[in-house]
Amino acid sequence: MPGTPFDKATSSIPVTIVTHGPMPERDEETALIHLDPALHDHAPGTECVACAAAGDVRAMLFDLLTQSRQEGRRLLSVIIDARDLKDTLPVIAKLDPHTSAIGMRDHTVLRSFHLSRVI
Repeated sequence: MPGTPFDKATSSIPVTIVTHGPMPERDEETALIHLDPALHDHAPGTECVACAAAGDVRAMLFDLLTQSRQEGRRLLSVIIDARDLKDTLPVIAKLDPHTSAIGMRDHTVLRSFHLSRVI
């Protein structure tokens, strides 16, 4: 039975987060986002505004989606290179559909993308 338009696997863009090892191959319809490490160290569970903004994966995905739509490019998947980060759990959590979404941008990202795998 074919999927419905509301089937998450067919209606949203899969995101792969790479935490270690080699990068998977990608084609022209797969976007790559590289996450840089924090600008400086933070106490566990805290993050300054500058580092939070620099690593805001939801904002990056929203910008990527907006740009691809404006340019008329197909965006079929996204690879997030998080290999330089000490802790990748906050990045993974941002793509968890059960995490809170603040504002239209976050809701758009959570509807448009889904975490496919973490490698």
